[in-house]
Amino acid sequence: MKILALELSTKIGSIALLEDGQICKEIQWEEQFKDRRQPFDALDELNLDWSSIDLFVAGRGPGSFSGLRVAFSVVNALALPNHNKVIAHNSAETIASKFESSDVLVVGDARRKQLWIGKFKKSKLIEKFKLIEYHELESFIDEKTIVLSSDYDRLSFLLDSFLETDHRKCFYPSAEDLAKIVYKKIVNNDKLEEFEPLYLHPPVFIEPKFN
Repeated sequence: MKILALELSTKIGSIALLEDGQICKEIQWEEQFKDRRQPFDALDELNLDWSSIDLFVAGRGPGSFSGLRVAFSVVNALALPNHNKVIAHNSAETIASKFESSDVLVVGDARRKQLWIGKFKKSKLIEKFKLIEYHELESFIDEKTIVLSSDYDRLSFLLDSFLETDHRKCFYPSAEDLAKIVYKKIVNNDKLEEFEPLYLHPPVFIEPKFN
């Protein structure tokens, strides 16, 4: 089985090719949000016959609204001509999997003075992702909980008191780990997630103005 995974939920984007459970190649880059050329340059570098891909996977966040839209659009566009299968999986699990034997709370900056959190036990999501206020964070952490974030650079003022010294840095999701996680779920016949981005804030409707 060939899997192509694309992860764009944070400023560190990545794409990975997995074949029969083994990573063949991964390309990472720091997103330049002005033109979004890097994912397409990475696809060109892979130089693949897209019809040979059995499964396209998009990281579904939570994370960058624009990044998630691009990831879903790209995998849909690549899969459409040959009707390849497409699925999505939460990006935070790739962070939690770095400490798969532990209880992990993945925390992200949801803006508007809010956080999004996902609770994992042995790399399995045990509660749905949710939005919380800053002051609520402490109630989700006990002495066994490892706290990790891809937004540490923006949230250090809030997270440092809960973090071990070597965790005081950004932990980013990766396409390599995303592909491995999805492959394992398919082999184990586990339930797959919905093919839609994880947008935790409701859409904002701005009423049009007429002259």
